[in-house]
Amino acid sequence: MVVETKYFLLGEEHTAQEWASIVATLAQGKRAGEKTVEQVYLDTFDWALCQKDMYLVAEKADDLSLRLFCDGKTPKFPVTLPVATIPVWPADLPAGKMKKALAKTVGLRAFLELTQVKSEQIQVSVEDKKGRERVRMTVEVNFQRTAPRRKMAELGCRLRVECLAGYEKDFAKTLPVFAGLTKTSQYAFFETLMTNINKTPKDYTSKLDLSLDRDMRSDQALKDILLDQVGQIERNLDGTLENIDSEFLHDLRVAVRRSRSALSRMKGVLPQTVEDKFAQELAWVGTVTTPVRDLDVYLLDYPKYCKQLRSDLQGDLEALHDFLMVKHKEARLQLVEELTSKRFKDFMAKWRAFLKRPVPARPTAPNAALAVGELADKRIWKSYRKVIGEGRVIGDDTPAQALHDLRKTCKKLRYLLEFFASLYPEDKVAALVKALKGLQENLGDFQDLDVQAETLHSYSEQMLASGISDPKVFLAMGVLVEKFMARKVVVRAEFAERFKSFSSKKIEKEFRDLVKQERKKVVAHAVLDSEEGLVENEAGPQVDDDAQSDGGVENGD
Repeated sequence: MVVETKYFLLGEEHTAQEWASIVATLAQGKRAGEKTVEQVYLDTFDWALCQKDMYLVAEKADDLSLRLFCDGKTPKFPVTLPVATIPVWPADLPAGKMKKALAKTVGLRAFLELTQVKSEQIQVSVEDKKGRERVRMTVEVNFQRTAPRRKMAELGCRLRVECLAGYEKDFAKTLPVFAGLTKTSQYAFFETLMTNINKTPKDYTSKLDLSLDRDMRSDQALKDILLDQVGQIERNLDGTLENIDSEFLHDLRVAVRRSRSALSRMKGVLPQTVEDKFAQELAWVGTVTTPVRDLDVYLLDYPKYCKQLRSDLQGDLEALHDFLMVKHKEARLQLVEELTSKRFKDFMAKWRAFLKRPVPARPTAPNAALAVGELADKRIWKSYRKVIGEGRVIGDDTPAQALHDLRKTCKKLRYLLEFFASLYPEDKVAALVKALKGLQENLGDFQDLDVQAETLHSYSEQMLASGISDPKVFLAMGVLVEKFMARKVVVRAEFAERFKSFSSKKIEKEFRDLVKQERKKVVAHAVLDSEEGLVENEAGPQVDDDAQSDGGVENGD
């Protein structure tokens, strides 16, 4: 098993054959064979493997296998795995440690084929007296296919030196003989491959990465936030339409939610007519993407549903899976129609054009010219106080709707912290987001269980109407609903402790310190929504980011 790998560049002054002889002489090794390997580099859309300094390659010489390349130390499991076909999902892999590691790293994302390489390799080995390989060295000449029907580009020659488990001392003794060579890395090679096909490793993440200045105008800051989210929608559109994996639609929806929240949390920054117009279109996008996202979640959770049932009932749930697949297909056809419609294209073009337009010298919106640092302080504090106010009135007998409303308020506070993170110390924002996340997880679980139980009841009625009449199916679904409701009671009971933790004096002090909010001796509940002294500009119809529901199950949206 390979436990560590080092890479060196080999110059053009020698051929690969000559370099193999030089390497063998320097390391006191011998040639062990030659082969040509056809390689396909794989990663996810969000570079999940590259982010962890791992590079997955499907290799074919005689047989097909997966190989995991790393810089330095390699994972503590065999990095080569025979496969029948190039996998699309971690689930396609044979059971084992590599499958578990890749599944944990990539999550719900699909593997994408990035580029093809032909690698001509000469093997050199250092062996002991009994002929056991102690150090493995490979001289490579690599060629990349940068486009279909185009001649492969030569990438030069490099040396790969691999440490084998149990022979670490031999590896350490061998490395110094290559001290005169230029060190390189698998990442440097991967970066070259991507550059040749006009891709940039790690250029996509669903997380916000904004750089604002406290003194910049609020309207410019809001435009920067919204323009970033327009880019997220655009980046995820093709993958959503092609149905590559469910995370494209998920990330697209998150960008829509963030945009709606930014508009609603920063009222009075853009002209009201502009805000209303684009808020309504964003709400529409949220609505038309909901059915597929909800069905995605149910299909992804289907294996979990089965595990909650007795083994003799699990097979009875297959009719539900078939029903969900049919509905998913129908919903996707409608989604594609909506996202390729003239309305959507016009909205995106006009939205981007407006956001790229310079802010006016004399804005009409009352809070447009306000320094964003001041606005952020006040809006974060207001949202925090609203979370505390809504949470404190929730008791054991409070209707479930109150918890759902609190979940929405928590989400708005979370978005504000993320939007304005660059205005505050990174560690302080991270600590508050972490504290809020604990409460959000509880409220999200409660929402999911509540909605899933209700939706399964609705599905059972639709299945009956469609002609499915096997009572075993509905018995299994009924048991599943009972499981949801029982779990819902447990999650509801956990709420008080989660809220107590978030509403502690310690967290309050951290929020006060963050936004420089002085403690007042008397604070009346009546001023909860008006204390900040900003012009809220509430005139006209308001389209809040959660006023029109655009999602059933929470599940990370």
